Amino acid sequence: MKTFAAVLSLAFLAAGMASLRAGTLCPDPTNCTLVLDVSNTSSGIGSGDFGTVNLALNSVTNTITVTIAMDPGWLLVNTGAGAGTVGFDSLGGGTNNLSGLTISDISSSQFSGYKSDATNDLHFNGFGYANNAVGLTGPSAGKSTTNTLSFVVSDGTLLTDVNQLVNPFVSGSPLVYFTVDIFDPYAGAKGTTGLVGADGRLAGVPEPATAALLAIGGIVLFGLRFRFAKK
Repeated sequence: MKTFAAVLSLAFLAAGMASLRAGTLCPDPTNCTLVLDVSNTSSGIGSGDFGTVNLALNSVTNTITVTIAMDPGWLLVNTGAGAGTVGFDSLGGGTNNLSGLTISDISSSQFSGYKSDATNDLHFNGFGYANNAVGLTGPSAGKSTTNTLSFVVSDGTLLTDVNQLVNPFVSGSPLVYFTVDIFDPYAGAKGTTGLVGADGRLAGVPEPATAALLAIGGIVLFGLRFRFAKK
């Protein structure tokens, strides 16, 4: 019975860890992939897996390459719903309080320009405020041909951990760590535009509710096995 109680405690601890949304979000400081899975309330896009944001650290050059990869059917645009096509926050507080970042090597010629401010003054409709925006100019809905976008972030030798670019936006709901402006020209949500965000779920990691169900399922199976073993 003690063994069963121990397993029960560990299972719920694992479920609780899966729901963690604050602090150091990415367990690997060199590579992290966030899922774009929520939308701002005014867009009507709803929720789901819209794409991913990958951050990869080059520890030699102290740069971080950010790659936005949208799922088929979604294109990247600049509708004016945010300060740019992509938004993120690097004001993590303390030694992680980074601004004045340099953005280079934007992969698509359809997008250009960036801002990296010293305060959270860049607005992303529904998601609040951040201090970095990429793609200040870009195609409007119906003119984009791009569903992937990458760029390189640098700040001298200060970038040593991808988590430095993964901080929650200010005064937004739901809370997000990255935003992307998207458009669907095809069936389903045809004509829909709006911002989607990464609320902290990592690619390959189940959502909290799913993790809890897996934990409970494991507990039930262990309990049955323990019961029949006693018999």
